[in-house]
Amino acid sequence: MRDRDFAEFSATSGLETREAIADALSGRYGGRDDVLCGFADGVPTCIGGTIEAWPGVISLLFLATDDFPRIGRPITRFIRRELFPRYFQAGIHRIQAVSLDGYVEAHNWLRSIGLKQEAVFPAFGKGSETFVQFAKVQPCL
Repeated sequence: MRDRDFAEFSATSGLETREAIADALSGRYGGRDDVLCGFADGVPTCIGGTIEAWPGVISLLFLATDDFPRIGRPITRFIRRELFPRYFQAGIHRIQAVSLDGYVEAHNWLRSIGLKQEAVFPAFGKGSETFVQFAKVQPCL
């Protein structure tokens, strides 16, 4: 996983190693149909999933390796054109994510999948790291 992904996940969990984070995510999401796994030449390159924060609201989890740019465009298109519309059709009205402040690459990608920056949370991480919240909200009908 990318160094910044490790910093982000370790700041918001009790897990201390890349292996522990990868094991927790793969074990948590293994066999579920709402997990996105991407491969470049047969090698795992990214994994993403959601946590239902409360009814109608999901929080995104996503980590990748340094090879993510090799598959980033098709993953991004799939999320924007297929995945998010499915969530909204299923009754989700808010998709949100938090990301470590200063993680420009991740913030740009969150914007590219349609999320907008909403808030800054000082001292949000276990080491008092600042995080930024992004969200995509289904317009009220």
